[in-house]
Amino acid sequence: MKNTINLVIISIWMAIATIGCSKKEELVDKIPAKVDSYYPNSGKAGTLVTIEGQGFSGAITEFSATVAGSSAEVISATPTSVVLRVPKGDKSGGIVLKYGSNSFDVGTYTYQDLSVSKIFPTNGTGGTQLRIDGEGFGSTDKPAEVYVNGKKALVVSVTDKIIVAEIPEDAGYGAVEVRVDGKKSQGQNFTYQVVRSIKPLTGGAGTKVTLTGEGFEKVSSGNIVDFNGKIAVVLESSPEKIVVVAPAGVSTGLLSVNINEQKISGPKFTVVGKPEIGAVSPLSGPKGAEMTISGLLFSKELDENQVFINGKQVAVSSSSENQLKLIIPGGTGSGKVRVVVNDQSVEGPQFKDQTLGIRSISPDNGLAGTSVTLLGTGFSTNAVENRVYFNGVLTPVTSASENKLVMEAPQGVATGEVKVIVGGQDALAPQPFRRAGVMTFVGGPGSTVFGNNLAGMAIDAQGNLYVADPENKQVKKVSPTGSVSILQVDGANAVFDYPTGIVVDPQNNIYVSDQRTNQIFKITPAGKRTIHAKGFSPGSMCLDLSGNLYVAVAGFAQGINKVNVAGNYTKVPGPSWVMAKPFVDSQGVLYYSDQNTSSNNGIEIVRPGDTRGERWVGGSDAGYQDGIGTNTYFNGIGGITAGLNNRLIVADNYNYAIREVNMSTREVTTLIKGTNGYVDGTLSTARFGLIKDVVVDKDGNIYLLDVGNKAIRKLFLK
Repeated sequence: MKNTINLVIISIWMAIATIGCSKKEELVDKIPAKVDSYYPNSGKAGTLVTIEGQGFSGAITEFSATVAGSSAEVISATPTSVVLRVPKGDKSGGIVLKYGSNSFDVGTYTYQDLSVSKIFPTNGTGGTQLRIDGEGFGSTDKPAEVYVNGKKALVVSVTDKIIVAEIPEDAGYGAVEVRVDGKKSQGQNFTYQVVRSIKPLTGGAGTKVTLTGEGFEKVSSGNIVDFNGKIAVVLESSPEKIVVVAPAGVSTGLLSVNINEQKISGPKFTVVGKPEIGAVSPLSGPKGAEMTISGLLFSKELDENQVFINGKQVAVSSSSENQLKLIIPGGTGSGKVRVVVNDQSVEGPQFKDQTLGIRSISPDNGLAGTSVTLLGTGFSTNAVENRVYFNGVLTPVTSASENKLVMEAPQGVATGEVKVIVGGQDALAPQPFRRAGVMTFVGGPGSTVFGNNLAGMAIDAQGNLYVADPENKQVKKVSPTGSVSILQVDGANAVFDYPTGIVVDPQNNIYVSDQRTNQIFKITPAGKRTIHAKGFSPGSMCLDLSGNLYVAVAGFAQGINKVNVAGNYTKVPGPSWVMAKPFVDSQGVLYYSDQNTSSNNGIEIVRPGDTRGERWVGGSDAGYQDGIGTNTYFNGIGGITAGLNNRLIVADNYNYAIREVNMSTREVTTLIKGTNGYVDGTLSTARFGLIKDVVVDKDGNIYLLDVGNKAIRKLFLK
């Protein structure tokens, strides 16, 4: 009984297997047989003709063929091609292929001497050199002509059996045809290939890039795409489009596609870093409010930027490389703002989905007492119901409406966030309020603390300022709290004839150049004065790390003298007529502005061992432009000093500006640009006169010797 059951089970499985095989055979039979093309369409008896298509069988016995009614031998067959040998004959006629129950009228075959047997390559771009093999190409009457898909190609060379021709632009897909003495012969189809565009043109590793063009392979593996030599993963492909992922290690360079070992170059792909978010405004708000995201490395192509709030995508309404705008849709919930540019992502600050929001703060810098305006939504019209904090300090609101609050920056204001609380909601301003601006530290137009024509300024390690006051024949000392005294020598006020330049060394020795007595004095911390050097008329000066003074010599084209620690001096090669204070870096490189060579509108350098100066930033033409190196403009340099973080601080007199120079990159930027006058205030409202000298304290605060206003002005930047 058990054996009987086993036999039944085996019989059932065999039946199922037989049905399965039958169904597989049915699936194969359902693939329709089709003829796509054939070549060549002419030649002598014995010529091999290839018929390309699909849905065939690999069994020769299933095929038969005739040429002009005469039986032709089928010599090979695959699922995509059948090869037959043309029988003897001299009458042209149709090629008929029979496959099972199918019969195909393939096309006409012409018996003649002219025949195209093979082309190489079968794909490529415009200008590709095509080799055509066959026979009957020679002619004494007229040179052979070649056409690709009906477009005439440039024939490079011809023999009876070989032609070399260049593929014409935009040839498309079609047969290669040779024409000789009125006869025509078609060979294989040629696939014209070109990468017309890529999108995006910028990005980095992981960026999805779409190539559009012609003649790509349908199967992804048939397209090898590389980014400047790095192979990319192909996600999808069609004859007109390929989508790839930029590979790890991608670098800026040409993108290319390799198909059947034919390389097609496309446009350049430029590698850029991830986008950066500088500020989001507002950081909270209701549906319908406009959000502005400022930053770097956004795309000016709108569709290449994506913004997400709390994970929900929000449509971008406008874009530039530095700014994105969108309308807050509402209902996003509270969460992070995220920007994706060409598949490179950066996460920004938290956004709150609520009625209260701050769109802008103006100004975003200032000192205590500065009037500040907040614009936004959801404020209370009752001023006292709006609690505003500057870096944690509660500040009374002086004027309030639903969309606007006005208040003054509080006493002791420090750089930090600005927050508004209304009811149970709180909102942050899109950027911090910076304690920044200009205030008068000592003096002023009506003050008698200083005389006219102040000449130079220095600062010691304790933050005391020293000012050369030639009109009063004194050097004034200003403490960190602003108290003013006269420099003492032997317990009495030190008197000079015409003090001009001044420096303080690390030991707090003070050096004063007395221009009219042709002497440089040294005053010790104990108040003892000695003559350090003499024999020339000294002006502005600076000190290097070894204790050497670099002193501008007063007078036309007198240059700069280097005074060593013993008081001996030598001429420095390069400088000609230096009127503003120079500077020497830790490597002994001298930076100076020269009236002769650059009209005092640029900075030149002399390295140790150099025999002449070299233009570093700026030039001889006056102007105003930030930038790098000599692609920048100044208008009358009033002094050079060391700032923080390997920067130089430069007074730009007639632009009424303080400029900063990155010593590594030579990039010039503007810290503040005002106008002529006398106003303390924010970075945008402050005014000052001619700045004769600048010094920087250990905290980065900049002191300006404002000669036009007989004052020391203090520039806060943080």
